[in-house]
Amino acid sequence: MIENFDEVKRQLTELADVINNYKSEAVQLRIVELVFGGMSTEQPMADAASESQSSPARKSRKARKPKGKANSEKKGASRSSSRPGPTSTLKTLVDDGFFNKPKVLGDIITHTETNMALKYKQSDFSGPLGRFVRDGILKRSKNESNQYEYVVS
Repeated sequence: MIENFDEVKRQLTELADVINNYKSEAVQLRIVELVFGGMSTEQPMADAASESQSSPARKSRKARKPKGKANSEKKGASRSSSRPGPTSTLKTLVDDGFFNKPKVLGDIITHTETNMALKYKQSDFSGPLGRFVRDGILKRSKNESNQYEYVVS
């Protein structure tokens, strides 16, 4: 075992703060080995620190792919939706004469679901309908039940 155990213990207690200041466990281990005499004293401590930092066992991290338009464009380019959006659906309805008679929002939803096999929510059509009214494509007025009715201008 260790002949001068008390002496080594005292030395390690004094060196504990210095040893713990090093972030690299390899450097800490080299210092402890030096104290115990397991490492030759010919190799300077600067070499030990530089060796531990360039250890071959360290794995390099895989580079992350950048987030941004390049990935989203690539993803969107590979697939396309055959389902038309609410604006193009409304344009089709206007062109087909659906709005020749006044229609409420519920009528539009029901018609697209049953006749066009397209399921939309009321909120999907609220913005495009307002845009069509502002652009003069449709006119709107309130009916007896206080709902807006849309008709071609």
